Amino acid sequence: MVSHNSRSILSQISLYEERAKNVDLTWCSQIISILEKYNWKSEKISINDIGCNYGQLYKEIKKRSLQDKFDYFGYDHDNNFMEIGRKYFPEIKEKFIKLDIEKDAPKISDISICSATFEHLDNPFKSLRNILQTTSKLFILRTFVGSENIDFVLNDKKCVDNPYNINQFNLFDLSEVFFEYDFDFCCLKDKATKSLTYEVGNCSDVFRQFYIIVGNKSKSFNT
Repeated sequence: MVSHNSRSILSQISLYEERAKNVDLTWCSQIISILEKYNWKSEKISINDIGCNYGQLYKEIKKRSLQDKFDYFGYDHDNNFMEIGRKYFPEIKEKFIKLDIEKDAPKISDISICSATFEHLDNPFKSLRNILQTTSKLFILRTFVGSENIDFVLNDKKCVDNPYNINQFNLFDLSEVFFEYDFDFCCLKDKATKSLTYEVGNCSDVFRQFYIIVGNKSKSFNT
């Protein structure tokens, strides 16, 4: 497994703890703003946050006092990341759940979110199917998109402590999987990076572009 984890770049534990305490992330604000545009008529909408890290998306939900509207569940394969979330958001400590999305599907939810995780997986398209088959209304994927699929493992010791994937995905191939599970599909500019090409990590010489892909389950918003 070369997925990103707490051993990939050891200094990131302190970075994520600082973010949990003091930093509000632009991508979280954008995604919650997208969710608020929908006419949710259910009393409480369930969210599966795949690759939740320390629960930065929940932090935005809490900041906007939306805990009564969105029922948050965070899934990650790395307990060290989730322990930061349990420390700063103890009210949902039982909702941080260890899961390897490449092997297992989460429980069914209304909404699934996957941000800055998909590109690090060994088996991303199997993982995508695990998410789509357990999502009843809306799936938001934030990942690296380009003109072709690129598999790349960053293993330069000057840049990382342990290797991990920095993959890129062709939009057409992604859309085919969304359509397979009856999801409509659109692509949005990522506000955090303005969808500009940037170098991933330090000294990696790997350049990628983030986009936000929104999949609506067909006929799920007619209530």
